[in-house]
Amino acid sequence: MNNQNMIEYITEGLFNFVFPLDCQICEKPIRESKGYSICEDCLQTIELIEHPYCIKCGKPLLLTDFFKQNREALCLDCKRKKYSFEFSRSVGIYSKVLKKCIHLFKYYREKKLARPLGKLMVDYLLKNDEFKKRIDLIIPVPLHKNDLKNRGFNQSFLLGKVIGDYFSVPVQEKVLVKKKFTPYQVNLSKKEREKNILKAFSVERPEKIKGKNILILDDVFTTGSTVEECAKELMKARANNICVLTLARNV
Repeated sequence: MNNQNMIEYITEGLFNFVFPLDCQICEKPIRESKGYSICEDCLQTIELIEHPYCIKCGKPLLLTDFFKQNREALCLDCKRKKYSFEFSRSVGIYSKVLKKCIHLFKYYREKKLARPLGKLMVDYLLKNDEFKKRIDLIIPVPLHKNDLKNRGFNQSFLLGKVIGDYFSVPVQEKVLVKKKFTPYQVNLSKKEREKNILKAFSVERPEKIKGKNILILDDVFTTGSTVEECAKELMKARANNICVLTLARNV
């Protein structure tokens, strides 16, 4: 630990001693806070997505004998639609603890949640053979410059850095940009989301993309409209292969 990190560690420890945090879930005091207001016990209760799920978009499927035995099953949406990415996976269900974590992370600027949430994604990649030897480059879903200015950071980039640092894979923040300002997708229907996000992204440095196996990274997968638009632009720039990983799946 260098001197700067040591100073930050001591300062944070003293601050938490004087102003202890209570967990936003269970409301119990956090004895050894790491700069975010979710305790380790509650983080352990995040509902992870396991088989069975759609082989294409990663949507959880009903726990029936058919889906348990057939790991190549597609959901109804993916039977009707073709995506530009090879497959998408999500770590957990967007509800309860994970939903609260993402809200604190994005909207209440608890940026240090990037570490435990990013570790969830690292653990998922380690145990999921589908991703092996398929990641040359990590591309976080970009924010429009206005949104980035208002929020102060891109949550997907912070998650990507945790993953990239662990696997020694470069994370490119400015290769794919969001050129079109769009209203928030919340409460929009699937068709409205697709129209809202249409042609919102562009590749600024195609030489970084050509021939690469790319992992698109985002915080929440809802309809897939956003990651699909990103994947389309990356494929136009002649990416070799594209997979998607999101922290949460809205079901």
